[in-house]
Amino acid sequence: MLLEKMEEFEQGSVGRRVSMLHRLCMVNVSGPLSELGIGSGKLPFLMKIQNCEGIIQEDLTQSLCLDRAATARALQDLESKGLVYREEDQQDRRRKRVYSTAKTKSLRKKLIAILKEHNEALFTGFDDEEKLQFLSMLDRLIENMHVRLGR
Repeated sequence: MLLEKMEEFEQGSVGRRVSMLHRLCMVNVSGPLSELGIGSGKLPFLMKIQNCEGIIQEDLTQSLCLDRAATARALQDLESKGLVYREEDQQDRRRKRVYSTAKTKSLRKKLIAILKEHNEALFTGFDDEEKLQFLSMLDRLIENMHVRLGR
């Protein structure tokens, strides 16, 4: 009886599906990204930094829903590869601002092409309304977790 309940729960689990989708997505983009010398886990950092040049490191951490240590490790790796650099904030020297380098900017078109192809694969068979509805539902799930966690 307990096993049946566990299987039933697993089959209805949103977290299980989101986790599986995330792993599959990382596998899908890891090949093309590795050709550029970028690990799939670093992609969200590069995209956010390019979209928000000079973002404060703590804001980057919050926007990606990560902890400070994970952000610090990722930025250290990206700095060592010459993809980002950090500078002290002029108003508050305790804060660091993060910028993309010319090397990262030169990869921008390739990164966008990889993501565009990835999204097209994900949404194969979806019409425009279904895509928007799905993204809206994901946004609602994310918001529910932000509220629950007090973020």
